[in-house]
Amino acid sequence: MGMTDVIGKICADLEVEARRNQPMRHFTSLKTGGVISCIAYPDTREKAAKLVHALDEAGIAWSPLGYGTNLLVKDGEIQRVAVSLRLLEDLLVFDGTRVHVHAGYSLPRLVNACADRGMSGIEGLAPIPGSVGGAVKMNAGSHGYEIADAIETVDIARAGKVVTLERGEIDFSYRHSPFTSRELVLGITLQLKPGAPEEIKAEIQQYRKHRSATQPVRDNSAGCIFKNPGNGVTTGRIIDELGLKGMTHGGATISPLHANFIVTDGSAQAGDIFSLIDVIRTRVAEERGIDLELEVEVWE
Repeated sequence: MGMTDVIGKICADLEVEARRNQPMRHFTSLKTGGVISCIAYPDTREKAAKLVHALDEAGIAWSPLGYGTNLLVKDGEIQRVAVSLRLLEDLLVFDGTRVHVHAGYSLPRLVNACADRGMSGIEGLAPIPGSVGGAVKMNAGSHGYEIADAIETVDIARAGKVVTLERGEIDFSYRHSPFTSRELVLGITLQLKPGAPEEIKAEIQQYRKHRSATQPVRDNSAGCIFKNPGNGVTTGRIIDELGLKGMTHGGATISPLHANFIVTDGSAQAGDIFSLIDVIRTRVAEERGIDLELEVEVWE
């Protein structure tokens, strides 16, 4: 039995919707990427946990797929299953100043829903596109906020089961969580604090306005390509000082607005983006002695 047949059987046995041979350019904000073997859409957390366990047991590679806003996928064939949690029940449960949300939920929608209820603590995450699960996986942060600061528990898939971890068990750091590529984040509970809805919304609006003024929000991008190296130094400034802003390769360009963004014109291949990444890394290493680390997730 070939890999495609095995995937089909696993999904059928678990009653999970499976869409085969999907062009990833339709599922990433960069609008690039080749054709993936399958995108699977479990509709419960339990099915999701069983699905990734069955794929592991069969030796089939898989990756979580959120909104594709921090994702760079290679050209050509991608031999893996993308697991999307977007069809999970639209579960948003409020309990006092706590909120429980599944990993496929939109992060901006979550921030807005909390603001409507006068719940404060994640305002700075409002400009960050993508899913809750993706935000947890990379410990997304902005304007002095990190999602880890508000997390009380995280539900993940382990050995085919849904397991709940307490915050104290999870070692978060800058743009990093301990969750490996073999672990699927299923949902989280946040502990927030009370606030005035109008003040929270005003703060959120300021952050969104700042993003629009400083980042190419109307262009196809995956957000910041590289992490900041630390010590108050920003990668965008380094790239700008090296005169790389505006450099183009094929359909990809180092953004003239923010040098840590690579934007595409819709005709780009993933290879165009990888070429610009190589140029930036090489120049920064040679001239600044810094080995830049990718912030964007790469599927190769």
